[in-house]
Amino acid sequence: MNRSRHRNWNRVDAASLARWIVLTAFLALAGLSYVYLTLQLYHLGDRKKALENDLASLRTQNDVASVQIAALTSRSALQRRLKEGYLKMIPISEHNIVRLTMPAPPNGEDAIQPVANQPAGR
Repeated sequence: MNRSRHRNWNRVDAASLARWIVLTAFLALAGLSYVYLTLQLYHLGDRKKALENDLASLRTQNDVASVQIAALTSRSALQRRLKEGYLKMIPISEHNIVRLTMPAPPNGEDAIQPVANQPAGR
């Protein structure tokens, strides 16, 4: 009688146990992966928002700088600074100015005349 009770007392289905362990490990790994990827998505969203704010700030600074450049390089601003003595400018003398003119087209035998309606291949 002792033997029959001893045989039935320690029976475990090893295949079923292994299947449940693998299934549990897979579900645990899938859950941890989901949590990790969700946190990554959250942190990357925060980083994206911060970079967008920085970009907007830089664009605003760029616009302000463009307005300042336009204001400081306008003709009236330069004339005002010249009157204040901030800029030292002297007028360009006439002998330092170089003027370029287009030469007149020749009117003789050497002139190139346009040819109209010339057939191709000649």
